[in-house]
Amino acid sequence: MFHSIKAKVITIFSLVMIAFTSVLLLTIFINERDRVLDLALENSTKISKMHANLLSQEFARYVVMLKMLSNNPNTKLGDKPTIARQLKRLMTMGRGNFINAIYVDKNLNLTDVLGNTNKVTHPSFMRAEQWVGKQYNISVPVITRFEKTPVIMVGVPILDTQNNWMGTLAVAVPLTIISAKLAEIKLAKESYAWLTDSNGLMVSHPNKSFIMKNKLSMTENADYPGFYKIVRQTKLQNDGYGRYMDATLNESKIVTFSKVDYLPGWTLFVTTKESEIFHDIYTIMYDVLVTSIILMVIFLLLISELSNRITKPIVQLTKDVKASVKDKKSYLKIIDSDDEIGQLSKAFHDSLQKIHSHTTHLEQMVNHRTQEITDKNLLLNQQNEKLEQLASKDPLTLLYNRRAFSALVDKEISRAKRHHFPITLVILDIDHFKKINDEFGHNVGDDILCRFADELSLNMRKENLICRWGGEEFVILIPEATSTMVFKHIEEVRQKISQMSFSPVEKLTFSAGIATLRVEEPFKEWFQRADSALYQAKGAGRNCIITD
Repeated sequence: MFHSIKAKVITIFSLVMIAFTSVLLLTIFINERDRVLDLALENSTKISKMHANLLSQEFARYVVMLKMLSNNPNTKLGDKPTIARQLKRLMTMGRGNFINAIYVDKNLNLTDVLGNTNKVTHPSFMRAEQWVGKQYNISVPVITRFEKTPVIMVGVPILDTQNNWMGTLAVAVPLTIISAKLAEIKLAKESYAWLTDSNGLMVSHPNKSFIMKNKLSMTENADYPGFYKIVRQTKLQNDGYGRYMDATLNESKIVTFSKVDYLPGWTLFVTTKESEIFHDIYTIMYDVLVTSIILMVIFLLLISELSNRITKPIVQLTKDVKASVKDKKSYLKIIDSDDEIGQLSKAFHDSLQKIHSHTTHLEQMVNHRTQEITDKNLLLNQQNEKLEQLASKDPLTLLYNRRAFSALVDKEISRAKRHHFPITLVILDIDHFKKINDEFGHNVGDDILCRFADELSLNMRKENLICRWGGEEFVILIPEATSTMVFKHIEEVRQKISQMSFSPVEKLTFSAGIATLRVEEPFKEWFQRADSALYQAKGAGRNCIITD
């Protein structure tokens, strides 16, 4: 059988083609499968981290809202109308993310935005001593008397000037909001995101029967073999990935996870079917296999007559194909022939082109995802800047608030000492402002405050720091100016404002106290001197300025 050259060529050719096709498919499978898996895991991990950061920033935004409103002086005094307005404002600022807003006083009496009242008994509400050293608290999901569905309670303490606990301001975030946000996370068609709290309880999952019922386990589960290893990873790492078998569906799945920084102990998972990740490469490999088998049959039928002509092209073709498989930049040259060798060459060329094209497409998709993450980070930075502005500005007059002014004044004092120039403090108080509120109402009073603040801003240099200290009291820090220089300017402002129209108020005046910083004088003593000068101005009949 093997004595003829033709028989030997046919036999050898058959063995070579079988080996070649097997090597080609195996090489494609090993190289491309690992590459696709690495790209998918990298992409999924980035998506997990990105959305964990977004979820963390979302809860950080809630805490900033609560802190901003908890600093209201009337809220600290337990003024019920103010508290009712603050609760309604929280619901508006939440943009539909809150199902309720509540206030708890120091006697554990609870009032919600709808006016419902109750005595706090649930252990998730922190008491006085529990707030020591904590700026906020985010509870695990609970079911309260007012909310019939599971909610996450986000709360901040209300503290007096001695940092004693006076109450709690909180909002209730329903789990349905979290689930809606996680439903938008997609890696592949069949992928999904889910969330567990610090106790390992599932608080969000596409399968609603799991929510508030299933907990993560560090022991083997017959329905999900291998998943316990991923759970153990979550105890040791902030992010990672793993594989497990879903025995209920007889499918292999890949999971990536990332910790949510602002929710200690909470973990975000993204689950994807392994078959989804490798679907395209399996299709290409099947096409290559079918094409190879068809071409091999055709070549075997014609080899007896074409053995002498095809020996040399086959050798060259084998070399070119191997080179193209190893290096995607090395394209397979099509043999210029109308016979089966030419067809085989073209078929391999087209198949490898598809494989290279698919690989390039995957790389472009990863680059696109990377750009999306960059854009999300830019958006997060912009949102953080907006939050910082909200935390530092008075919401009514848009001047610096007391907290921001206290932070900036230290920098200005250090600068003045370093460059040896004077710095002066002015404290202003609108005369008879309570009478304006009583006679015309708080809306008119707020309008007067805004117009007064605008006038102060128009008449001050941009280097000056203007702050609404509280109520109708304003503080101005003027660098590179002595009391004499400041007195002259503030007197001009006082005369100007007293002649302006602040309808419906017949006439608006203010009193002011001025003090220049002394050598090595603490800010508290400096402020007290300016405040004492203000009270002297009030005692002198108001509508005047006193310099210390």
